[in-house]
Amino acid sequence: MLAILVAATTVAVAKDEVAYTGEYFYNFESAYLTPDGVGEQWCIKGDMSRAERPDRWGTSRVVVEGTLGPEGRYGNLGVCKRILTVTRLVQVVNMRGRE
Repeated sequence: MLAILVAATTVAVAKDEVAYTGEYFYNFESAYLTPDGVGEQWCIKGDMSRAERPDRWGTSRVVVEGTLGPEGRYGNLGVCKRILTVTRLVQVVNMRGRE
């Protein structure tokens, strides 16, 4: 039963806030999350500095809490389907720089 709960992509944390797990990408132009099991990218609004390397270009596995905005075309060239306003960065692992 515990494995099923851990594998879930989202977990309710407050009225409009949800926890999301996924791959966070950032560079000098954009920052977005590719949530596990969703197949789309969400632009990030909020402080993600703990998930970023000093060279400001890379990826990290993250767990964040926040509020998801309505569908649309956001970010650089409209690649993001939604905007995720991050209220708390819960966990950061596997930080990698530009390769």
